[in-house]
Amino acid sequence: MKWLAIAFALLVAVPAFAQPKAGSSTAMTPTPDDRAKQWLSLMDDHNYADAYKQMGAVARDKVSAEGFSKTVGGVREPLGAMSSRALKDVKLTKTLPAMRDGQYAIVRYDSTFAHKAAAVESVTLISENGGWSVIGYFIK
Repeated sequence: MKWLAIAFALLVAVPAFAQPKAGSSTAMTPTPDDRAKQWLSLMDDHNYADAYKQMGAVARDKVSAEGFSKTVGGVREPLGAMSSRALKDVKLTKTLPAMRDGQYAIVRYDSTFAHKAAAVESVTLISENGGWSVIGYFIK
């Protein structure tokens, strides 16, 4: 089956983008993988409008809510319902191509959908305003 990939507002230089604050996990701020799971549950429920609202400002500045819903729905819906998702790895980094230095996390999951037996979902997050915000999503 052909590799599927979607991306939104990831790795795009944003001149006005402020240096993100380093954020560590506390009871008030979930870990990157917990935040990614929360966001993915919206995607699993096809609640693309709320998923969009919860994305980081850098991502929302580069894609409209309508464009996001259309793109993500066009890729996710043919895969069918989410069957399983297991954490593969979490990579913390201070740099991403075409982004200012900051605190980023790339969270990957081994996932199974009703119509795709094996996929890897990647959620890219940025630490901003004391918490983690999604700025990118890929399915391979």
